[in-house]
Amino acid sequence: MTSVRRALALSIAERYLLIALALVSNILLARMLTPEEIGIYSVSLAVIGIAHVLRDFGIGNFLIQEKHLTEAHIRTALGISLLIGGTLFAMAYIAAPFVAGFYGEVQMQQTLQISSLNFLTLPFCTISLALLRREMAFKRLLWVNLLAASTGFLVTIGLAYYGFGPNSMAIGAVVLNIVTGVGAWRARSDRKLLLPGFSMWRPVMNFGGQNVAAGVVTTIAMDINDLAVGKILGMAPVAMISRAQGLMNLFHRDVMGAISNVAYPAFANTFRQQGDLESQYIFSVASITAIAWPFYAFASLFSLELIRLLFGHQWDDAAPLVPLFCLGGAIGATFSLIIPLLIAQGEIKRATMINIIVQPLRAGVTVACVWYFQSMEAFAVTFLIVAFLACPYFYYVKSKIQRNDFRLLLPALKKSAILTLLCSVFPVLIFFMAPRNDSGVALIFLIVAVVLCAIIWAYGIILLKHPLSTDPIFTKLLQLLLGFFKTKQPPAKAGEFAPGAED
Repeated sequence: MTSVRRALALSIAERYLLIALALVSNILLARMLTPEEIGIYSVSLAVIGIAHVLRDFGIGNFLIQEKHLTEAHIRTALGISLLIGGTLFAMAYIAAPFVAGFYGEVQMQQTLQISSLNFLTLPFCTISLALLRREMAFKRLLWVNLLAASTGFLVTIGLAYYGFGPNSMAIGAVVLNIVTGVGAWRARSDRKLLLPGFSMWRPVMNFGGQNVAAGVVTTIAMDINDLAVGKILGMAPVAMISRAQGLMNLFHRDVMGAISNVAYPAFANTFRQQGDLESQYIFSVASITAIAWPFYAFASLFSLELIRLLFGHQWDDAAPLVPLFCLGGAIGATFSLIIPLLIAQGEIKRATMINIIVQPLRAGVTVACVWYFQSMEAFAVTFLIVAFLACPYFYYVKSKIQRNDFRLLLPALKKSAILTLLCSVFPVLIFFMAPRNDSGVALIFLIVAVVLCAIIWAYGIILLKHPLSTDPIFTKLLQLLLGFFKTKQPPAKAGEFAPGAED
């Protein structure tokens, strides 16, 4: 368990550093590029999103979960990745002018063709990153990803400054993947240059075929958002929705990505050792909601201030969408680990079935609502409705494999909800006191709200005896951030105050 906690701490640290870098990038790009240019890049990514799922083919997950991994498995994974990647590159490159003509955006052709180069670089990233994750080598992963992200950031911002428009983000992504591939290979303990092969194609194809079915359905459902909005409403609304979702995705995608990176191999390891998966799952969900729900509440309350701080006044129309996305994200936090939990137990067919049912529902309702109401608000409401409907279905499927212990889960979620209410008291008061017409003063009020919310959150975890309070990582963070411990005092037990902490 100690190694899992250390891996989780490293993964979260990595993700927060990457989030900070991404935030700086988004802040600068929002001021260098127009909403239309950002919309062109977003739709371009959506167009080739399905191809990226085919390119991945679940090969990374296969290498992580394979019990008896051999060199033949790795060579086969590389061979299949290169074959698929090369084919998809050619298809995407040739299709680019036709897609640009469909949307009536000439500039999209070049952006798509540049982005298609990723199909040639990502196979090398996939193999090395998966092997590092299998080894739980998250410290090495941290340095690799930070180096790659920093390089991509510098390239993207530099090109945007010199007027490359949406192509600046496309070129930056290609550079990021090249650096990731080289860095991950250098970070591996075994750096042999293996030739691609196909001798173990049966197990790889069997696993990948099931994985890709779920991935394709999920990607279509997610990317149809940008594709439909771009065609029905235009490129600027795509960018507005992207910025509104960006606040939610600071946790829903970015932080959850860090947790999932560790949760999947950790669940798989517990399953192999016949450990208590349900207790591990409940603790994970309780910990996630204790962080996610206060964050979503704060982002919903100060959506306009945060949008202006991060992206500028030209993105004000995105602010009303943020509370709807955050509420959907809060619901999603309660079941977001079910898919990795199922796959870790070898139940990829059930995980695939969940996506085949839920994601087409999401896509169909989204397109219908956007087309009928012709508004961005319809998109956000759809996101919330689907999250609400999906929650009980996810737990129903989970119960077929692993019993739902709601007697432990619901009290833990109740404590997360009370914690969220406590954290929101002072921010709500500050929200009504803060001026709306003075950006400088509003920023000061926002900072005060953040500080008070963080302090109440830390105290609330302890006072409520939340499951997170017993975690050693939380205790160490509490010691670091709030100064409860004095240098001459003996360390307190996990989840307890040190003597004199209240002084």
